[in-house]
Order: sequence, then C-alpha cells, then structure tokens
Amino acid sequence: MKHFIWIISALAMFTFSSCEQNDLLLSEKKLEADLEKTWKYIYAYEGETNEIWTFQNGTVTLQVDNETYSGTYSIDAKVSKAYVKLNNFTFTGTTNSGMQAADLNRAWTIVLLKDNAMYLSAVDSRGAIRSLEYIKN
Repeated sequence: MKHFIWIISALAMFTFSSCEQNDLLLSEKKLEADLEKTWKYIYAYEGETNEIWTFQNGTVTLQVDNETYSGTYSIDAKVSKAYVKLNNFTFTGTTNSGMQAADLNRAWTIVLLKDNAMYLSAVDSRGAIRSLEYIKN
C-alpha cells in the first residue's frame, strides 16, 4: 500500500508538471476575472480590425464600426479544459472578422487567456476550426 501511494503521487506530480501550459484545475472565477475586459479582435496575419469585444457580468458586447451586437457568455471550466460559451447573438450579416451569429453561438475553448492576450478556438457547424485572437484594448 505504501508503494502504491508513492506511485500515485509520482504520477500526479508528473501530470501537473509536464504540461507546457498548465490548464488543469482552472478556476471559473479566475477565468472570469481575466476575461472581464475590453478586447480588440485581431487577424492572425493581417493585423488589427475595428472590432471591440467587451465581456462584463455575463454579457458580451461586440462593437463593429457603427453597429453594436450583444449576447451572453458563461465560463465552463472542466478538469483539463476551459470554455467560454457564447449565446444569444441574433444579428444578420457578418462581423468584420467574417463571423455570423450562428458562428459565434457555441462553446469556445480558451486556448490562451493571459495578461494582454486571449485566444479562443472552436469547431463550427461545417467542421472547420475557427479562431478568435484578441489583444487587451
């Protein structure tokens, strides 16, 4: 029994220390505090856009040029992954980033949420990987 506890402890230490970015056991409250800012959407290869996202108290507001769209969000932190679930976007047309309301209304994996950068990723209804990259505004 004594050896079994040592083996389990060693495996747990290896699991927690071997990740490049430790995504295990994330706190929903910490993620929400890090998320609740104003973010500027950027293209990965073309630079910044005129698209500002604000996350505050369960509401997400998207300012695109002279248009304002809003929806809701929630954080879902699992043992090994965390998600921001966007819901209730109902606008027609597309954003500057080429997203329609149906593209946004889904669970987005929080790939990176640190300091002044945020990166979200999801699979759309057609099976394509969609990504959203932001810098703090």
